[in-house]
Amino acid sequence: MSKSLRHELRKAILKRLEKKKDPLEGFYCEDSTREAILAVLVAGRHLLLEGPPGTGKTTVAKIIASLLPEMETVADCRYNCTPKKPSCPDCSGRKKHKKIKVAGENRFTRIQGSPEMMPEDLMGDLDPVLAMKIGIQDPRAFTPGKIQKSHRKILFIDELNRVPQRTQNTLVQVLEEGITTIAGFDLSSEVDTLVVATENPEEYAGAERVSETLSDRFEQVRVGYPSLEDEIKIIKQYGKTIDHIKASADIIQQSVAITSTAREMPDELERLPSVRTSLSIYEQAQAHARLKNSKQVKKSDVEAAAKRVLKGRLSVSTESRYYEKQDVLIEKIIEKAKKIK
Repeated sequence: MSKSLRHELRKAILKRLEKKKDPLEGFYCEDSTREAILAVLVAGRHLLLEGPPGTGKTTVAKIIASLLPEMETVADCRYNCTPKKPSCPDCSGRKKHKKIKVAGENRFTRIQGSPEMMPEDLMGDLDPVLAMKIGIQDPRAFTPGKIQKSHRKILFIDELNRVPQRTQNTLVQVLEEGITTIAGFDLSSEVDTLVVATENPEEYAGAERVSETLSDRFEQVRVGYPSLEDEIKIIKQYGKTIDHIKASADIIQQSVAITSTAREMPDELERLPSVRTSLSIYEQAQAHARLKNSKQVKKSDVEAAAKRVLKGRLSVSTESRYYEKQDVLIEKIIEKAKKIK
C-alpha cells in the first residue's frame, strides 16, 4: 500500500532534521516562523501563510514540494493514479497502464487566486466536445480541475483571500475528506493532497476574508519581512548578475538598506516595499553601471536605480506631508539609508 503524501512529507522533514539540515533551506524568516511551519507540516495539517507580498510565501511552498520523494504514476493520467490501484475515469477502460516517474519538485500544482475564479476552475467541468463524442454520462467527458490534478501533490493556492467565498467553499470537501464528488456523475475522486495557501493582509486591494468554514481547516502562520541580514542573503542567492558586473558586499547592503529604511516609514506609505524592491534596486544598479561601460557597481549607481525603482513601487499615503512630494520622500529614504551599517 502506498504511503500518503503527508506521511512522505513528514518522513522527509524529520530525516533532514536528524541530519542537522534545514528542511526549509532557501527560505529566510524568523526562527519562530520556521518552527511553526514545520510543526504544521509534521502534524499533517493544511497551511495558510499570511503576510504581505514579497515575503517568500511562494518560495516556501516550492521548497516544501521539493522535499517529497519521486512518485510513480500512470502515464497520461490526469488524476495521478497509483499504478497499483488505478481508479479514475482516465484509467478505468485501460487494460495496461504505462508507468512514469515524477520528481519531487514537480509534485506541485499552483492556483493563482482571483475574484473571477469560478468553482469549475477548481473542481473541473464537462467537456462539451468529448460529451458529444462519447456521451454526456461518460465520466471520461469530465475535464478534471486543479484540485483533482493535485492528487499526490502539494496544492499551492496563492492569494486565497482574493477568491470569492462561493469558490473558496468548494475546497471544504477535499480538505475535510480527501475526496471530490464529480458533479453530474455518480463518481468520487480521491485527492491525497496537502494544501499550502497564502493570503495578503486585508488592507490590500482585492483581498476578502477567507470564510470561517474554510479557514477552520487551515493552520495559520504569519510571515513577516526578513531581517536586514536575511535579506542580504536573499539578494546573494536569488539576485541576478548582469554581464559579469561586479557588486561588492557594500553595494548589496546599500540596496537592502534603502528598502529597509522605507519599511520604517509606515505613516508615510500606504504599502511597504517588499524584498522584490531590494532585488530590483540591486539588479538595476548593475544595469546602470553596464550602460556606463563600467565593470563595477558604484554607490551612485545604486542611488540612481533606487530613485527609479521606488518611484514606481512606493504608494505615498494621502495623509503624508510628502503626498505630493514623492521625490523628496525618496531622497530622504536614500539619505537615511546611508546611516545603516
